[in-house]
Amino acid sequence: MKLNWKLKDILMIAVCAVLFGFVFLGATYAGGILSGVLTPMGLSSLGYEPFYGIYFMAGAFGIYVMRKPGTGLVAEMLAAIIECLLGNYFGPIIILSGFVQGMGFELLFALRKYRRFDLPTMLIASVICSVVTLGYNLVISGYSSIAVPVLALMLAVRLVSAMLIDGCLVKFLADKLAQAGVLKGYAISEGLSQDLED
Repeated sequence: MKLNWKLKDILMIAVCAVLFGFVFLGATYAGGILSGVLTPMGLSSLGYEPFYGIYFMAGAFGIYVMRKPGTGLVAEMLAAIIECLLGNYFGPIIILSGFVQGMGFELLFALRKYRRFDLPTMLIASVICSVVTLGYNLVISGYSSIAVPVLALMLAVRLVSAMLIDGCLVKFLADKLAQAGVLKGYAISEGLSQDLED
C-alpha cells in the first residue's frame, strides 16, 4: 500500500472535512433534540446513539475512497474541527472525539495492511469503531455512571447505526460515485476496475 499523499488526496480530505463537518453539526443538534424527547423516560443517554454512524462517516468515506493509511483519521479529525468552528456546543473536546473515531475506523484496515475494502471489512470496521468509541465515552463522557442495561442498549443502537450508515451506505454511495466517474484517479476506482475484470 502506497504511503505517499498527492495533491488530489489532500483536496479530497478537505472536501470531506467541510461536507461532513456540516453533517456532523446537524447530527449533534438532532441528537440534542432526541435526548430532550427521551429525558422524561429516563433515556436521554440514548439520544445521540442513532447518529453515531453519521459521526463516523468522514473516516469511513475517506479511507474507503483513498485507501491509504491515515486518510480516515485525518478526514475524521478535520471534519470534527470544522464542526467545532461551525458552533458545536460541546466545544473543542469533539476534536479528540474525532481522533478516537478516526482511529477506531482505521484499526482493522491497518491490521489488514490496507488491502481489503469489501462489505464484510466495512461492517467489521464499523463494529470496532463503535466499541472503541463507547470505551472512550466511558472514560471521558461519564458513561461509566450509566446503568449496564442502558449501556448495552446504547451499544446495540450505536452498532446498528454504524453498520447501516458506514458499513453499507457509505460503501454504496462511494461505489456509485466511482461508477459514475466522479472518483476517477482514486484507489476506489482502481479497485472497482479490478472487481469488474474479475
